[in-house]
Amino acid sequence: MTGAKKNKDESAAQLMVDSGFESLAIGNVQNTGKVKRGWEVQRHGRNSIRQVLKVEILDGDDQAKSGRRCVALSIPQATVGFEYVTIGQRHRLEAGVEYEASVWVRWLKEPDDPPVAKQGTRTSSAIVSFWVRHRDGNGHFAGRDVWLEHNRWQQLKFCFRPTEPELPSLIYLSLLPHQKPVATSLLVDDFQLAKAVDPGEVDTRRKQLVLDPDFSKQDKRTISPPWHFANMNGKGILGVVESESKNRFVRMSMDKATSNFESAQLWQHLHLIEGATYEISCSMRWENFAKNVDAPIINYGIYHDKSNTWYGPVDQVLKKTGDWQTYRFTHTPTESGPWKLYVQLNGWGNFGNQLAVSFDDFLCRRK
Repeated sequence: MTGAKKNKDESAAQLMVDSGFESLAIGNVQNTGKVKRGWEVQRHGRNSIRQVLKVEILDGDDQAKSGRRCVALSIPQATVGFEYVTIGQRHRLEAGVEYEASVWVRWLKEPDDPPVAKQGTRTSSAIVSFWVRHRDGNGHFAGRDVWLEHNRWQQLKFCFRPTEPELPSLIYLSLLPHQKPVATSLLVDDFQLAKAVDPGEVDTRRKQLVLDPDFSKQDKRTISPPWHFANMNGKGILGVVESESKNRFVRMSMDKATSNFESAQLWQHLHLIEGATYEISCSMRWENFAKNVDAPIINYGIYHDKSNTWYGPVDQVLKKTGDWQTYRFTHTPTESGPWKLYVQLNGWGNFGNQLAVSFDDFLCRRK
C-alpha cells in the first residue's frame, strides 16, 4: 500500500490470510488443490516438469522482505509454453468496490548473469504474472505480466473492481518461462489485498462508445483512425481491412512457425468513467479453422496505459468453429480517462500454427 511501511498483517483492511507467510512450515510446499481459506499452490506442466517446479518456504530475515519467512518459486530451463508455478488465495469480493493487490518480489540472480529474452529483446530479465481471476479462477482477469530486470526487492501493484461477485476471485502470482526459457528463481513476500477508499464517479452516457465499431468507415485496406494497428517485435503479422458482401472487417494473420517474440495489435482508446460498469464485446471468426488443430488464443481485453494493467478475458481461447462468434466481458474502471480496447495476435502461445482471425462489431456501452 502507499504511505509508511507497515509490519505484516498489521492493517485491519488487509484481506490476505498470513500475507507474510509467517505461519507456514519451512521447506517444500506440495500442491494444495483448491483452498477456501489461506494459501494454495499450483504446478502446471508435464509430469516430468511438475516434479521440478519448486515452491519453498524460507526462513531468515536476510532473505525475507520483512519478518522472517518468505516463499521461493523456481522453474527449470526445460519449461515450455504454459508450464509454470503459482501461489495465491481465493476471496469473496464485493461488486464494484475497488481493491488494490500488491506483492514484493525479488529475482535471485547475479548482476553478471548472461542475458535472456525480455519481451522480444535479449536483455536480462524474469517474467512474473500478477493477476486476479474471477469466478473461482475460471472467469475474466485483471493484472499484469512484469519483466524484472534487477535482483533487488520490487513491489508490484494493480487495482481492480470485481464485476462477478457470486463466486470467489483467485488472487495469484505465477512464475513463467521466457519466450526463450531459462532457469529462474524468485522470492515472494508481503502479498496483500485491501479495499481502496476512492469513491466512483457517475457515467450518464448510454451510447455506444466505440467509434466505427463495424469498420464501415474504413475505405482502404490499410487500417486508419479511429482504429490503429501495429506490429510489435517483428513485422510478419498482417492486419488489413477486408470486405465480404459489402460488410467490412479486419483480418489479422500470421504464417506457420511465427516466432514466440512476434505480436501485432488492433486497438482504439475509449474514455471511461471510474466506477461505472461497461459491457464490452467483439465478434471474431477463425478463418483457417480446422477440426484437428488446437483452438488459437487471442489476446483480448481492455488495457490501462497509465498503470500498465490488463483487464478482461486476456487469453481468449476461440471456439472450435469457422463461424462468427461474439465474445463478451464486463469492466468497471478503477480510474477515469483513456482505456485501450484491443485484440492482439501472438506467436507465443499458438505453438507455431498458421493462423488467420477476423474481427468485427466491437461494442462498449454502460450497463
